[in-house]
Amino acid sequence: MMGKRIIVGGGRIGREVAMQFPGSIIIEADPSAAERSSRIHDTRVVIGDGGDEKLLLDVGLDEAEAFISLTDDDEVNYRSATIAKRYGVPKIVVRVEDPEHEERFRRLGVETVTFPAKMIANYIGDLLRSDGLDSNSIPFGKILVPLIGKVRAEKAFKEALLIASASNGKTVVEVISSDIMELRKKEAMAREVGVPLFNHLLEEGKLIEMLKSHLHEADCIIIDDEKIALIDRLLHRNVILQLMRSVSCPVLVARTCNYYRHILVLLDSSEVSERILIIALQIAHLFGSDLSVLVLEEMSPEFRERIKKRGEVENVDIIKLKVDGNAMIEAVKEVKSQKYDLIVIPWRGTGIIRSSMIRKIVNDASCSVLTVA
Repeated sequence: MMGKRIIVGGGRIGREVAMQFPGSIIIEADPSAAERSSRIHDTRVVIGDGGDEKLLLDVGLDEAEAFISLTDDDEVNYRSATIAKRYGVPKIVVRVEDPEHEERFRRLGVETVTFPAKMIANYIGDLLRSDGLDSNSIPFGKILVPLIGKVRAEKAFKEALLIASASNGKTVVEVISSDIMELRKKEAMAREVGVPLFNHLLEEGKLIEMLKSHLHEADCIIIDDEKIALIDRLLHRNVILQLMRSVSCPVLVARTCNYYRHILVLLDSSEVSERILIIALQIAHLFGSDLSVLVLEEMSPEFRERIKKRGEVENVDIIKLKVDGNAMIEAVKEVKSQKYDLIVIPWRGTGIIRSSMIRKIVNDASCSVLTVA
């Protein structure tokens, strides 16, 4: 049971956090923003300066279990966090507008967030819950990035780091390669962003054998899109895509290398549809993404209800896209619209989305594509 939560800043992020935690207190200097915050159910709003010690004590700072400062002014956030720290508030989370100021806040000993607005809200919500970010709520516990031959997998590794860092230390990244210099480079990159990384240096002759065993231990495999269309036509010569066909975990073809702001999910009647949507919801939760769902075949009312409830749990608004006319034409149109940063699709092709269509999406999409078996 959470105690008193004080939020400094009644902007979009502050309101998002307050909606996740009824009973919160918002302190906002701008009367119009305060008025918008006052519409949130079971939220007390106080107009004033969040860096005013007397005001903070008046609203119960010395009894608070959590203090969150989310203004767009780093000085206000630092001043208010310093006061909260002095009064021994157990959980203090601060938004940092300028990344150059982040080290200053870390020296203060508080949690800092610098992500997009909805992502910040979900991240803070996870921090404030008594059990933190539940391991069942993260999409992947272990991500594998295989480096085969001369492929450096720069995009794949960057997206692996993005997902792992958004998971707040709950996701580890593994890299398998026979190139020690490349492993050291990846290790340094992971260390910079605080992501747990396990490197496996293997002899070239044993690489494929070991890679096969590691593939089945991973929750997700991320590969680069480098020449993937050509590789697909020469499938028997390509190690990675051969192995993709034998694994049961999701495989991400990396192209975006940035926060997933808008995710598209294509659903058909295949058995994996619910798993696809759950993984997409978990990713959307981590990144604060908009989630659009294109349902290409009729789904049962029970399925729709389960997904609706899961969306509420993950604090994700699901945008349902309508299919007007031919389902496959609509799917291709959405994929080519360039509105999305990530597309999530089935891999096996057991529903209306056939294998040839899946390969075309993987090859032709301008953004990252996650295939789920």
